[in-house]
Amino acid sequence: MILRPLHNEVILLRQLSENHEPAFRQLYEGYAPGVYAVALQHLKLPHLAEDIVQSVFLKLWENRSEVLSIQHFASWFYTITRNSIISALRKQGSIDTYRNYLKERMEISHDSPELQLLKKEQVTLIREAVAQLSPQQRTAFQLQREEGLSYEAIGKQMGIATNTVKVHLYKAMESIRNYVMQHSKDSIAVACLLPFLLMDKNIF
Repeated sequence: MILRPLHNEVILLRQLSENHEPAFRQLYEGYAPGVYAVALQHLKLPHLAEDIVQSVFLKLWENRSEVLSIQHFASWFYTITRNSIISALRKQGSIDTYRNYLKERMEISHDSPELQLLKKEQVTLIREAVAQLSPQQRTAFQLQREEGLSYEAIGKQMGIATNTVKVHLYKAMESIRNYVMQHSKDSIAVACLLPFLLMDKNIF
């Protein structure tokens, strides 16, 4: 389940950045059910799901002065929700609970149909995401991932400054991550699997 942008989100975020509490309440009413549903799906316990809702909206209020700089608010908010769920899983019972969760979701065996299907889905989404990058971002990303070039080497080949290369790569990674998270069917497992897939140059 992915959190969908509200139709009046831009207005509400501008008002929120100006400490407008009614705007915050509208964002809460719009997003809280989705946050709760995602949390309950993975934590299974209503009171823990409610804690997640309170936690993510507290973070939203604390970061209200920065919301206008966020390009894709729904994705950003979903990331906060996902990270809060993972943190709760780590704390739930013991660290073994979290490890067992990952084993159940991702590491049943290297040849398990579940894991292979998840990998296949993510590889497809990553390739789609790379194809949608701007030409500069895609070139920098491919030079780093496929050819293993350093920032300096990429800059020389592209004729741009090293710092500009870093900006292109940062934006490329954020764009890929947001695209995959938005289109994936199992976001929590993907949160754990995606970093490893992105290190595999054979998928690009």
